[in-house]
Order: sequence, then structure tokens, then C-alpha cells
Amino acid sequence: MKSYFSNNTEEYMDFDDPSERESTFKYRAHVFKHFASLRGAIMDYYGADSASNQFKVDGLVFRVLEDPDDGYRSHLGAIEYGDQSTSIFFRSPIAKVRIEIFEGLSNDNSEHWPRPGASREGYRLIDTEDDHVWLEFGTDNTDDYYPCFTFVHYPKEVMVVNK
Repeated sequence: MKSYFSNNTEEYMDFDDPSERESTFKYRAHVFKHFASLRGAIMDYYGADSASNQFKVDGLVFRVLEDPDDGYRSHLGAIEYGDQSTSIFFRSPIAKVRIEIFEGLSNDNSEHWPRPGASREGYRLIDTEDDHVWLEFGTDNTDDYYPCFTFVHYPKEVMVVNK
């Protein structure tokens, strides 16, 4: 799986010992290999927390880190995981999803990707039953000058049944 992660997330790291830096980069490489191995696998989805850039699949909580670049630009940074989180997820899975990569031009005009024709790339969690996109995270790169990190959860609309 192609990596869209920059792996430049040093503001999340506090290194007193240089060996901690090396072990953190090895850990992130290992996590990406695990994440990449999940492409196409069918997993239980428990929801996402856009405030902390976390999502839960198959009992693991993934945290997506932003690469702040120079303060004006940002990119998809790195990914971490664990089984503990302060985020609130559903107790039972709300969907079966698969991970896919995406790249190309935006064709929608939603509040999340407001510039049709913008170049964007990253990862999606897609419902295996109806192809609903539950989550997208990556980099929106409108004009190659101001790329922007994005993490967007798309809940399903509630269907009202008239009796």
C-alpha cells in the first residue's frame, strides 16, 4: 500500500534520550506496516472521534497524527494505535468496513472538501454493504502551496419511516 504519511510529527514527541527517537520511528514504521496490511480486509467499525483524530476498528484505536509543516501548511503525518483511548466509541460495531486509498481530484462540494477540483490523497473506511464512506483522512492539496491535513467522519443520515 502506498504511504501518504509524511512521518514528520516531532511536535508529538518529547525526547530526553536520542534512542527514544529511533525507537519511536521504528514503532511508527511497524504500525504503518500493520495498517497497510489491513487494506481490503473486512473489519468491525466502532466510529471515529474527529476532535482527537481517532477511529476504532476490530478493537484497536488508531490515532492519526498531523504533520504541521511550517504552521501554514499541514499534511498527513503518522499513525499510532492501542487499545486505550479517552474517546467515546460505540460498544458494538456500527458497520463492516474496508480500508482503501484514494487520490485524485475532488468532485464534490461538501463542507469537508469545499474546493471541487482540489487534489487530495489519503485513506477511506468504506462500508462493505452499501459503499458509504464512513471516514476519510489525508491531505487536501488545492494548489500545491497550502496543503491541508484532513480527518473527516461521515455519519449515515437517519432514515425516517412513515407509518
